[in-house]
Amino acid sequence: RIASSVAAGASSMQLEEGDLRVGDTVVIDRGLETREISAVQPLGGGKIDITFTEPLENSYRGTDHVHLGREQTRGLMAASVGLVDGHTVVVEGEDTPGVPMCSVNETKVCPYQDGMPEGVNLHDFAKEIRHYLETTGSPNHPNCRPCGAVSEMHYTGYIIAMAHFNRGSDKCPKDHGKIQVSGVTFNHASSMHLYHDYAGGNYPHDVPKDFKSAWARRPYTWWSDPIWAELEVSELSSPSHKIVKSSFNNTFSGNAFALATSGVHVFPTLPVAGNVIFRGGVGLNGAARRQWSSPLTFDVDVMLPMNDNAFTATQGVGSPNDEYNAPQHREKFVNAALEPFVLQDNFLVRAHLTALSPMVVRGNIITASVRLQGGPLANPAPFVHNVINAPDDPACIFMMSSGDHGVSDNVVFGCRVGIGFRQSGGLAEGAVRRMRILDCDIGIQYFARGPDGMRHDSTPTKFVVSDTVLYAKSNRGGIGMTNPKVHSHMLGEPAPDWWTAGARSFTLGHSSISIDFHSEVARTTFAGYEKAAGGVAFAMGEAAPADTSDADFHPLILSSLTFDGVAEDSRIRASAPTKASGMDLRQCLQIDCDGLRNMLLVDTDGSLLSQPGTVVPRPQKFFDKLSYIDPFGASTMEDLIPFPQRYDRFGRAIPFPAGVDHGTGGGLEYVCNQQSFTAEGVAGCDVLFMGAGVWVPQPGLALGAGDRIVAIRNDGGMVRLDPLHHGWALAAGWVRAADCNLTQDPAWTEKPESQHARRYGRVEVGQFGAHPNASRVDATKGPVYTVPGVWRKGCTFDSDWSAYRCPNAKHRPLVIEVMDFSHLDRRWAPVTVEVNDKWAPQGGAMNVLTGPAMMWPGKRLQTFHALGHAGMRHNIYFSADPPKHLRLHMLNADRAEGMVVCIYYGVPNSVVAYVDGKRKA
Repeated sequence: RIASSVAAGASSMQLEEGDLRVGDTVVIDRGLETREISAVQPLGGGKIDITFTEPLENSYRGTDHVHLGREQTRGLMAASVGLVDGHTVVVEGEDTPGVPMCSVNETKVCPYQDGMPEGVNLHDFAKEIRHYLETTGSPNHPNCRPCGAVSEMHYTGYIIAMAHFNRGSDKCPKDHGKIQVSGVTFNHASSMHLYHDYAGGNYPHDVPKDFKSAWARRPYTWWSDPIWAELEVSELSSPSHKIVKSSFNNTFSGNAFALATSGVHVFPTLPVAGNVIFRGGVGLNGAARRQWSSPLTFDVDVMLPMNDNAFTATQGVGSPNDEYNAPQHREKFVNAALEPFVLQDNFLVRAHLTALSPMVVRGNIITASVRLQGGPLANPAPFVHNVINAPDDPACIFMMSSGDHGVSDNVVFGCRVGIGFRQSGGLAEGAVRRMRILDCDIGIQYFARGPDGMRHDSTPTKFVVSDTVLYAKSNRGGIGMTNPKVHSHMLGEPAPDWWTAGARSFTLGHSSISIDFHSEVARTTFAGYEKAAGGVAFAMGEAAPADTSDADFHPLILSSLTFDGVAEDSRIRASAPTKASGMDLRQCLQIDCDGLRNMLLVDTDGSLLSQPGTVVPRPQKFFDKLSYIDPFGASTMEDLIPFPQRYDRFGRAIPFPAGVDHGTGGGLEYVCNQQSFTAEGVAGCDVLFMGAGVWVPQPGLALGAGDRIVAIRNDGGMVRLDPLHHGWALAAGWVRAADCNLTQDPAWTEKPESQHARRYGRVEVGQFGAHPNASRVDATKGPVYTVPGVWRKGCTFDSDWSAYRCPNAKHRPLVIEVMDFSHLDRRWAPVTVEVNDKWAPQGGAMNVLTGPAMMWPGKRLQTFHALGHAGMRHNIYFSADPPKHLRLHMLNADRAEGMVVCIYYGVPNSVVAYVDGKRKA
């Protein structure tokens, strides 16, 4: 590592240690530049000073660098230097000229550089080449030159160790090649296979190829043959592969350095240590399958796990999917009795690492992204004490975990995303422990695979962050972590293309929300985040590309948090708007998805709020204009409250509350024109009724000049009267639009009054409405509710957080799960959950739910995640008749906590309740 920070233009630098000589070529930090050494000066204490033949173009941090003034970060972000040319032995893959199909230069573009153009066949190509041969004397297109095999056609030197045995006798000992490398430079020749299934006497002669059987038929290796005992020769030591203190320069080809096996694991590979790997990729227990066209796109060989040439750009071997199809395809190296590959104390310069279980990666400096399958965080964990810095990649560590795998004890800095959990091979319960994450746009992002709610799988799962420190960016910006969430399948292409190409507009399988998932953040420190610089510890609902936000309700349970230099205004940011309303895939019907309207943070010990409590969301868009034209005339989310909840048993309306942030206007209204006259010649507007195919005025029902006209619709120059305003005698009545002046139009207002409130008005608590059709039953005195959103009595709104702080509150997730056979085909939403502390049927906080986004055509899961409160009454109403089978969950609660839930059925029913599968009533 660089001992002292250096500025651009410097011609020398100090290193902590190193065995370098004059004439050596080194690569610096992330490979931004290489330099030849012109002088080396020992400084004592192992340090050296090196001088370059040319000055540096960039500045570099040393071990003296301190991030954000925190002494505990000293040296964590230091740049490193590695030897790439200067070893005694050089192994080089020649850049042999190949087919003339590459462009001469930027202006002389070869038409064949990407293959045959559309409509051109080989016959056409041959005629064109013959033409150039006859006219120019060269059988080439004038814009084309021969491609270099390594730099343009991606073929490199390929080093393999393989078995050998006598074809004539199975009793002859078998052998296997070994690779032992130290102090060697590999120039575009690092594609290496330690246990290949090519073998004399077996391949390619056996059809079908059956290397494993051929190997198994011969009982002895040469080093374990019984002949040595007969000859009284002492036991021979088993051979091993050894790859140390070498450099692998892949800048021409971008090829992979792969440690994997499609053959038989015969003897161990010692730790691969002390190497410099420049560009390309590294694969452990599976090829780093780097596609040439993009440094971040990998291919996993599922169908042909024995194929070592799935991509010419990798020459890779094996894959984590070698169990595909049949047991005989399983990769032998997953045998627990065998020692795992170990990658230790190496310098990976822009070389992407794919590390699959049960690999061991420790003490490496990695300046490119890591795709990590992870492993159980036992002691020792498999991926530890590494330093990762990959600012050019979407994330520094891509976790592809399943089960309770995670990552611990590493340093990550300078990333767009420090640790990103996305794709997983199965149900994921990730963990992050004892990590130090510095200077990242986002420290931790979790959107992995959870249980399938469509299949009513209520398996509890969780994500845990513990004993970790997250430091803000150098300008005090950045996000510590976004709210973790899960979906049953990824909402896009599978890993790792999810990160490269982004999500697709269609889904995989039948992705759905998960029922029971939460995250725990414990003993974690957030340092240096500042709101003025855009910094925040927790960002809710942000930075989730292609996400519908229908899973943002999963709670965060917090304990023993430390905020080092993070003011209260920089701890939470919940300003992200709800989204994704619509009728297409990945959209929620009628209103925005429910996730952010039901988010929850639970502070168990007061380390966030100064006392135990919760943080809950503000109501969003409750009084905003709906994004669609509702066939029943609903104007706002408030109008979507189910009819049984806003009308009494006699069908009379229960008014909405006064004193809320409702809109104005929004109806269709006219005034009778002063210049209009009825059929009788009186100033006013005739009310017309259809009779025998003609419009006929009704005597005595005409409206006077200047009268207000409340309309339902305007069709073909005729205005339909609203009977709730004008009386039922005019229910079928119309007036001519030409006789009226338009005074109010729904299109004129961005924030309309709700239809229900326009008709029946608004009232204070305990009041009856003034409208003649308003309820007169004492039990249903208005209003229907008092505040929109979740229950928040005793909470205070924090404008910096855009959320409510609720000390000593006990908000808990309440899941309403329709279990009927038609739970994917029929819609019960909108569903409302009204919460109050008076044990009343109405009058509390009103939460309107639409359910998850549509993830497959014509199917919408009818499971609703609401935010309830322990000890309160919860009144649940469905827009459709209630389901026949219903399951309720109160999540993340103590056994002593509970809530009362009342479900409106409308007609007498025999209701049978079960708890844990046992009938209760």
